[in-house]
Amino acid sequence: MEHHPTRVTGGCLCGQVRYQAEVFLDNGYICHCTVCQRSTGQPAEITVIVKAGTLKYEGEEPKYYRSSSGGKRGFCANCGSRIVWQAVEPEDDWLTNVTVGSLDRPAEARVSRHIYADTQLPWYHVCEDLPKLTEADTDMLIALLRAELRPEG
Repeated sequence: MEHHPTRVTGGCLCGQVRYQAEVFLDNGYICHCTVCQRSTGQPAEITVIVKAGTLKYEGEEPKYYRSSSGGKRGFCANCGSRIVWQAVEPEDDWLTNVTVGSLDRPAEARVSRHIYADTQLPWYHVCEDLPKLTEADTDMLIALLRAELRPEG
C-alpha cells in the first residue's frame, strides 16, 4: 500500500502551541511503551508520522523533554498537552510524529498497528485486530516504516 502525506493543522488544549505539517494519516500507530504510558498518563499513545521537514509551528513552540537517547517529547509549557515526539538527529527527522489527539481533525487518522505490544496493559483492549509488534521487533518496525513511507534521503 502506498502512503501519501496530508496537510494538517493541530495544537494544544489552550491554543498556545499550534502547528501545521504533512502527516501520514493512514499509517498511525498505538504505542504501548512504558515511556509513552508515563508521559501521557494513559495506557497508550496514538500518533501519526510527520513527513520530514514539514512540521512548522505558529506562535509558541513546544517545550521539550529528552526522553531517550534518540528522541524528545514536546508539550505545551502552559497547558501541558503532549504534541510531538521528535528525533534528536536530523537524519532521523522522518520518524517525528504528532499525537492524534492534537490534530484539529483527529477522526481522519487511521491506525495500522500496535507497537511495543509486549508492554500493553492486560486490561487495555483497542483495535485488537491490528498487527502487534514488540520491542524485539523495533528494527523490523523501522525497516517497515522506511519502506512504507519512502522518506527522502
